[in-house]
Amino acid sequence: MPTVLVPLLLALDQILKLWALENLSPAPRPLLGDLLYLTLVRNTGAGFGLFQGQASLLGLLSFLVGAGLLLLLARRRYPPLPTLALSLITAGALGNGIDRLGRGWVVDYLDLGTSIPLIAHFPVFNLADVCVTLGAALLLLAPRRRRRWI
Repeated sequence: MPTVLVPLLLALDQILKLWALENLSPAPRPLLGDLLYLTLVRNTGAGFGLFQGQASLLGLLSFLVGAGLLLLLARRRYPPLPTLALSLITAGALGNGIDRLGRGWVVDYLDLGTSIPLIAHFPVFNLADVCVTLGAALLLLAPRRRRRWI
């Protein structure tokens, strides 16, 4: 699964970012009513305004995480759900790493333009961010094997 999923998601992420650069502006454009907008943001840091101007460091870290996860996926077989989760995180880390090292910033374009209190000021994000978040959630939900001590 990772052999196909990681490059597929990575390619889709980069295609969507190129599309966003060509077609979007910083002015929000409604996509799903008042829930989701398309808004071009050039993010030089991480989510929630952290580490602004640290694209090189964050890019290197993203590549190290992505490469490490690729090694894990290549060396050992995991059950389907953890494999999917690790593949999603790998693709997301590499996708944003490419942006940070190649452009010096990450292309973000998905904007939750809602007035719901917990997400009213949520940062603009991209497919790579969705992959990392979904992958982390799936890892938390994946059943764990219990060790037998007998």
